Amino acid sequence: MSRALLIDVGSTVIKLCVPSADAGLGPVERFNRVAGQPPGEQVRQLIERRPGHGPVRVCSSAHGGLRVGILGLTRRHSTMAATRAAMDAGGNVSYQALLGQRPSSPLAEVDVLVLVGGVDGADHRRLQDALADTKLADYPHGVLVWAGGAEVSAELPEHRQVGNVLDRRLRPQPAGLAGLISELYLEELVDRKGLSALTGMLDGPLRPTPTAVGIAAHRMSRRQLPIRCPAPFVVIDVGGATTDVYYCAELGDPSLPTGSSVRRQVYTDLGVAGSAASLSARLASAPDLFDLVTAIAPEAPRSLHYAIAESDPDVLAPPVGFLGCLFLALRRLADQQQVELAAVAGILVTGGAWRGTPASAISRVIGAAAGCRPELVPQVLLDQNYLMWAYGMTSAGDRDG
Repeated sequence: MSRALLIDVGSTVIKLCVPSADAGLGPVERFNRVAGQPPGEQVRQLIERRPGHGPVRVCSSAHGGLRVGILGLTRRHSTMAATRAAMDAGGNVSYQALLGQRPSSPLAEVDVLVLVGGVDGADHRRLQDALADTKLADYPHGVLVWAGGAEVSAELPEHRQVGNVLDRRLRPQPAGLAGLISELYLEELVDRKGLSALTGMLDGPLRPTPTAVGIAAHRMSRRQLPIRCPAPFVVIDVGGATTDVYYCAELGDPSLPTGSSVRRQVYTDLGVAGSAASLSARLASAPDLFDLVTAIAPEAPRSLHYAIAESDPDVLAPPVGFLGCLFLALRRLADQQQVELAAVAGILVTGGAWRGTPASAISRVIGAAAGCRPELVPQVLLDQNYLMWAYGMTSAGDRDG
């Protein structure tokens, strides 16, 4: 029986994996992206070199994914619900702000701007006033999306519309917005990022890589993967343009039952290649920089501190760039998402950026980020063969079937 081809298209590397006969996964093959060639054409050639293959399933994180901005009526309700819907669909949320407010500094363009707020059947006067006060020119974007009732959207310029992200009892109903974000992600990959050559070759939809990793993390939380990371856990995937973090929901909200869900957070300014300039600036201004450099280079922390502070262009060479992303992502997870790092039992590091980094350095940096003694550092697992995305694609294929 022919076996499926699982393929991940990244910004710099294409990965290919074939499920093994014993229901496991074979080794991941890595192919550097060919300069000047659309990635879809390169993938098509890789597929054609394997006659007799089974279904083809592809995910992609090329060029950092779909950038999304969220403007909501309230931070606690509509903005939070829309943000989770966008991230669950693989979108990378660049910012969250309130309708009617002006940004304090110019914002970079996003692929999708989502406007959201109100509850169906409620009094919309406050929402309409906030929309009227919103200057869309302050939020450069490609596609405008309104996630709410049709009676409020009449004055908006050309846009795509989906149902409200909250029902009348303020319960999240993310399916409409998540589905549209997935659709727009596909359009972005096919039309603008060179995957059109794969049209008609795939078994099931083209998926965002973060969605595939999230599916695998969800399965791992239920002990349904050969990879066993003690829960509650954090999964960190440092890439060239972004750093994705997946964590057991109870770490951010202790009132939730153990194993209730896995949440995703993306940091669009933390990456070792496409986001190297912003990473360098974030590290140079970090108030706890000395904690980081001491963990990275315990023998010579001052020289590393000086190089980072002076924005030495070579300072982010491996493993410093990866370890810097790891440190800043964990700090933000604790500060912004209120994740209790002391409660984390295990941390799984996946992706390709960590390769070549000593496990001891990874543990020291995690300890520095968590502010704990070495003996209290969570158990660290390394996805040595980079299989998390492939496990997610296998599960996604089972769903599609």
